Amino acid sequence: MTDPARDEFPALWANPISRRRLLRFAGLGAGAVAVATVLPGCTAAAPGGEAEAADTLSAAFANTFLDLDPTTGSQVGTIAINDYVYEGLYRLDPFPPRTEITPELAAALPEELSPTGYRIRLREGVTFHDGSPLTAEDVAFTIQRIKDPATKSLFTRFFEVITEVRATGEHELELTLAAPTTLLVQRLMLVKGMSKAAITGSPDALKLKPVGTGPYRIGSAVSGQRVELIRFDGYTGPRKVNYDTLRISVVADPNARVSGLRTGQTKIIEDVPASGFANLAEADGVTAAGEAGEHLTGLMFHCGKPPFDDVRVRQAVLYAIDRDSITDTSFFGKASPVWGSVIQESSPDHVAPDITYSYDPERAKALLAEAGLGGGGIRIDLIAGTLDYLASQTPIIEENLRAVGFEPNVIPGELESLYSRVTAGEYNVFLMKGDTSAVGPTDAEFALRWLYYGDFPRSFLYWDGAPLTQVEKLLDEALTAADDAARARLLGQVQNLVQNEVPIGRLHRTEQLTGWSKDLQGFRPSPTAGFVVDGVRG
Repeated sequence: MTDPARDEFPALWANPISRRRLLRFAGLGAGAVAVATVLPGCTAAAPGGEAEAADTLSAAFANTFLDLDPTTGSQVGTIAINDYVYEGLYRLDPFPPRTEITPELAAALPEELSPTGYRIRLREGVTFHDGSPLTAEDVAFTIQRIKDPATKSLFTRFFEVITEVRATGEHELELTLAAPTTLLVQRLMLVKGMSKAAITGSPDALKLKPVGTGPYRIGSAVSGQRVELIRFDGYTGPRKVNYDTLRISVVADPNARVSGLRTGQTKIIEDVPASGFANLAEADGVTAAGEAGEHLTGLMFHCGKPPFDDVRVRQAVLYAIDRDSITDTSFFGKASPVWGSVIQESSPDHVAPDITYSYDPERAKALLAEAGLGGGGIRIDLIAGTLDYLASQTPIIEENLRAVGFEPNVIPGELESLYSRVTAGEYNVFLMKGDTSAVGPTDAEFALRWLYYGDFPRSFLYWDGAPLTQVEKLLDEALTAADDAARARLLGQVQNLVQNEVPIGRLHRTEQLTGWSKDLQGFRPSPTAGFVVDGVRG
């Protein structure tokens, strides 16, 4: 059987490395690809015609997954599934304000031996899904795997501060740092308990047959389509789950997700379309709620070629766009405009930037004139995916840009098919959405380093030179700052630099909209993609 996506976009599939790198960097919440709408479990009857057991929960994701490797996969679908398959050294509270960090595989917070030396003791009695015990050697192997350039982990740059990791006992390991840091625990949240024996023994352990220690093990999985999770009887961690089976399907069509919830095919759906949120929230038998998080929409600029190689032209775009109209007509009030820093005001590291953008078409025209483009007719390619939350705002953005002198050529399509244009540099501006907090850490240094450090700004934004060098220097200094106040000052400078340079122009912070059956007891919507069923019944 042929694959229509591969047939239509052969160049995209010919270079999967670049495609996946961009998907991983910018695709945290950037959207689901079009996949088969398969619902393997339903309330009325399962595929074989038998009634679904009461201890089975079916849910629909909007976001896809390629594989289930927690050291390289950063698609939100992958992260959400792995949250049940793996345990991390430390776990962040999944619900707001998301500031509490507790030990998970670790028995306690790191014990400081010196300013650059720490001991971590592991919880004893932890068993992998294959029955083998987890040891400190497994955790050391995982950290080393993240640090190994050959792994091509997106987390490598967050672990450069760790120079050595070694197991010093069956349930004890020690870390040596290049310099003291106030963010060690936040970075160790990225470390999952992976089986060294399973990974070295079979490549499948890095794809769709992972071996973790979490409350659920993989029963079956089809990349980009569905996964069945089976409760792991050997789980000894602190999480309490009540369902024997979780059946999760990837359903790209938002209307299909809503229909599946209303008809009882699924009990939980993520990414409720804003246009239908009010009706779903008041519907019989189901409900919906929004939770504010770090979902940010924005425009990725190609900073390496005209017209957006001129910072004034990038700034002009941010003055040209009427965010308030988009808030009302595209997000139906379930989003808030981002005029200032990309970092939320509630963050202790937030700094009010020197430049605050506003809807000011005349200021946009003036900046274009200063850049020598005051005559209008500025032709640009605007890539905008056909997903609901992107397609609905594209007409307003197009109209706003035309009003100040641009002539945008809108290129629609499924997001994954459009990524090939970005990786090839064949674009001017790309409308996207992302959520760095879905990875785990919510601190400002992590969010800024994710987008403005290393490969991503150079290879996909084509932004390089003195400003980026300065940003990277400040981020390195912030990581190893002596205290929280010093770190905040340095991160404030980074926020000002990227606000002025705008390699990515942020537009909105959107709510994560979740729908669920009223039969579920104890369910709470999450501020990030996926869902949490700890303690949930029904």
